[in-house]
Amino acid sequence: MRWTGVALACGGALTILVNITLTPLLPAHVPFAHSASSWVFLWRQGASAAAAACLLLGAVGVHLAQAGRSGRFGAVTFALALLGSALLLATEWNEVFVITDLARRAPDALNALEDGRGLHRDDLGAMIALATFTLGWLGLAFATLRAHVLPRPAAWLVIAGLCAIPPLGAAFGRWGAIAGNAVLGTGWCWLGWGVQRGSSRAA
Repeated sequence: MRWTGVALACGGALTILVNITLTPLLPAHVPFAHSASSWVFLWRQGASAAAAACLLLGAVGVHLAQAGRSGRFGAVTFALALLGSALLLATEWNEVFVITDLARRAPDALNALEDGRGLHRDDLGAMIALATFTLGWLGLAFATLRAHVLPRPAAWLVIAGLCAIPPLGAAFGRWGAIAGNAVLGTGWCWLGWGVQRGSSRAA
């Protein structure tokens, strides 16, 4: 339990650090292959994969901390959050080891895939992963609010961050998404602290 709380806090901290330090350095207004071949993209996606792995473990801790009071709703949302975190980890892993290599070896093919019309299977896979992750963590945060075990303000920050990222990104571009992710990461850090503190009390 204690280590799952540490993992969740680390996932939140990585989310904040990645978006504040690396996201602004990504090349803008260039073909996707050019951006994906940069060292910034490699480090950003690698750190994002590490954050997803931490969130995967953290979801377990959140569920275990409140399983006795969150009921069936908590169990279902935990399963969604766990699956969504695993799919997000797989997506980030693919970008680290496949997309970056493709950007260097076959940039024209990658640009054609990225700029092609219609919905491609690559886009569909990323959308499924993001939707499952978002719905799962939103549900788990609402289960936290109902259970009254972990810090409720932390759950509200997770909800606010997940809901704010799309509109802030649409309105203010990269910096809007960075702000939304900072709120989200803060919520995860706080939840992780709550899981760790609860584990210490139980011990």
